[in-house]
Amino acid sequence: MNPVPNREFLEVHPLHQHQPHCKQQCFVFTEIADIELPAEITKFGGGNEKIRCSNGGIPSYSSKKDSCSESSGERPERSRGRKILLGVGLVLVCIAMAGGIPLALQLRSSSLLEARLAFIRRLLTESPLIEGSWKPPSTMSLNSSNLFEVRQNHIGAVLWPIAVPCGAQYLDAVQLTLEGIDKAKRITAATDSLHIVESADEMEQTHIRGEVAVLMGISGGHALGTSTAVLRSIYLLGARFVSITSLECTTPWASAAIRRPDYLVEENITNSFNEFGQTMLFEMNRLGMLVEISMLSEAAMLAVLKTAKAPVLLTNATPLSMCNSTNIASIPDHVLSLLPENGGVILLNLERCGDRTLSVREAITAINYVRKVAGVDHIGLGGAPKSYALLLAELARDRVWGNAAIKKLVGGNVMRILREIETLKNRLPLYEEWIPHESIESNSYCRYPES
Repeated sequence: MNPVPNREFLEVHPLHQHQPHCKQQCFVFTEIADIELPAEITKFGGGNEKIRCSNGGIPSYSSKKDSCSESSGERPERSRGRKILLGVGLVLVCIAMAGGIPLALQLRSSSLLEARLAFIRRLLTESPLIEGSWKPPSTMSLNSSNLFEVRQNHIGAVLWPIAVPCGAQYLDAVQLTLEGIDKAKRITAATDSLHIVESADEMEQTHIRGEVAVLMGISGGHALGTSTAVLRSIYLLGARFVSITSLECTTPWASAAIRRPDYLVEENITNSFNEFGQTMLFEMNRLGMLVEISMLSEAAMLAVLKTAKAPVLLTNATPLSMCNSTNIASIPDHVLSLLPENGGVILLNLERCGDRTLSVREAITAINYVRKVAGVDHIGLGGAPKSYALLLAELARDRVWGNAAIKKLVGGNVMRILREIETLKNRLPLYEEWIPHESIESNSYCRYPES
């Protein structure tokens, strides 16, 4: 490694003796290979020269001959100053290269956090960030703080689950579901910022217009009244996903995850996913509805993953090995490993685990862990510590998270399964079956007896 020349040495022994009318070799750094950063970061020069990387990622620099001839009237002091700056610049570049510090890694350092944030913001204008666990307002109107939070977090689309209390099962759950759908439509109609969509194409078009897309769905199969007819009717009203169960709300056809040790389980309910559950599942597949399974029991999750004819969705979830809490769905590794075979996606809620708020480092660890187990094509986001932009900007420091991978993470994977499900629409047979009477006869089920 050559030492940096001092000022006295440079004055006595200039690096170059200027020759009139000669061409001088000038290095121009303008673009960084394999790193996608904002345009304002890459525009160091005015040409199309590139830094080409070889030998393990250490950059080798292409040079450009520039016409650097001096006019005869230029002052000698200015000419000598240019020589000194050029010489020092070349020496510093050589030192950086000799020290084995790739320029790519320097650009990913924390000193360029603002540059990475700018890159992420620009990326999120191209691809909508789909929020998988958005909590809709409890009132009849969205106030300015609700919308500001969505905009500030760069959210481009949300999944809006229509929630019905588990205690309404066998009573007025269907009526409450219809009222919830009506409420969601009235709330979104009262603002120019939200728009209910029913397909992936509509979601993209809404994002292009600068609005937030709302994909409406049902939070818990108990809201369907164990009826395929109700399922079809709710689809016609605009619902595009169904959580088969909500937490600790087992239906006559699917068992829910139970977190409390003192929970009383009825003797006649299913302990997994029975034959009528498969009928409901296939009808969702035929209609083109997303099937959400995060609140199912482990046995039921495995049954759905092996039975479904379309990719499934897991929302508000996290790996069980990293967080076992009652506020989110904790998914075992062997369930995550089945996602590639099914094609499904898990939307990770990395905001908190129980009462503890997760750090950005912990969130990134969880993302990379799920990527290792399930693959980059099967991950999405449903919550982030601090903000999505900061999380993604820190994630972008890792070379494996380039432009294409981040677009899959923020919403591309959800868009993919939406389109895959839409292609299956009406390609499966229509299911008209009723749930067996013995599955519901012990409950106070308010259904008019069949003739």
